[in-house]
Amino acid sequence: MKRIILLLILVFSISAAYAQKGKVTAADSYLTTNDLDNAKKAIDAALANEKSNTWPKTYIVAAKVYTELYKNGKDDQGIMKAYDFYQKAIELDLKGDEKGKKKGKYKKDILFALTFFTQDLTNAAIEAFNKEDYETSYKAFDAVLKLEDAINKLEGLKPEDATVDTTIIYNCALAAYNAKDWKDAENYFKKTIELGYGGGDAVLLLTQVYSNMGDSAKMGETLKMGFEKYPEDERVLTSLIQYYISTEQNDAALEYLNKAIEKDPENARYYMARGVLYESIDKEKSIENYKKAIEIDPKMFDALYNIGVIYYNKGVEEQNKANEMSDYKEFQKAKKMAEGYWEKALPYLEKALEINPNDRNVLESLKGLYYRFDRMDKYNEMKARIEALDNSSSSN
Repeated sequence: MKRIILLLILVFSISAAYAQKGKVTAADSYLTTNDLDNAKKAIDAALANEKSNTWPKTYIVAAKVYTELYKNGKDDQGIMKAYDFYQKAIELDLKGDEKGKKKGKYKKDILFALTFFTQDLTNAAIEAFNKEDYETSYKAFDAVLKLEDAINKLEGLKPEDATVDTTIIYNCALAAYNAKDWKDAENYFKKTIELGYGGGDAVLLLTQVYSNMGDSAKMGETLKMGFEKYPEDERVLTSLIQYYISTEQNDAALEYLNKAIEKDPENARYYMARGVLYESIDKEKSIENYKKAIEIDPKMFDALYNIGVIYYNKGVEEQNKANEMSDYKEFQKAKKMAEGYWEKALPYLEKALEINPNDRNVLESLKGLYYRFDRMDKYNEMKARIEALDNSSSSN
């Protein structure tokens, strides 16, 4: 009698297990007819039952069901749930059954399913990025990379033989960057650059990551590495020069500016930058570089304005010296020198005003010059324009 009872229990257990696994088969069948609601009910039941939730096939089918739920707008998180299901399927298949047998039985099924799923996951990542849902986009791109790594391992590829999807790595970095996940963005941009992908864009974005992290030292290191790697990328070189200028490393900035000018001697901005550097060292060299910038680009406002200011200030210095002199002849000599500098400043400032007629600094400088030359009509014009600017800003 006991033997019969034990046999009945065994038969019942086997029947129950098959019943639950039958739900997996049913879910798969429902998928073929696009009956997603019933497919979901069937697979959810299988996932909830201990008789079937240790079976790799359950998770393969669950992943397919939830992928379709996502693609049909029935579950916004379906694609990421599907990713988790595939990972679980891989884990269980590598482990085998409760006796440790049948390892890798579903390897081909998993690899075949992932061939299609990785594209669906990539599309989901792109869609989320385009919707500016950067956090979701980053998670999805990161999941694609993890799945590709899992596929390589399932196929028994050595790390050096495995394929590396540089585009996905770069997209991962971009999504992490836009999600303000600076640490992960740093890691992925570094990997992108190591693989030689993304060019100067990757370098500049990694520099911006360090800027957001407040790590000035790494900004400089990255830009210097970027220049060595991409010496023809003007943006990287310009950013490196700007970094050295902003951190008051003038010697280094001058070194790279000279390199930049050697490469591109017709770039007005380089001469402009070198003029700024020389202002604190050698005013004449500064003026020389500003004039070269204007020669290349006659409408370079900053170069025109800076020359005008240098001459204007030189005039003020000479006038201050004159005011301290007791000898009339020496006073007249110094005064004449001051006026000579102001005369030099005038055409540059007037040209700067033509380019930017509402620049307050230029208007103030010209007002002062016209007053010194006793050109009261022009003085009054500058004064009126300044007052008009003040009235406009106050009304706004």
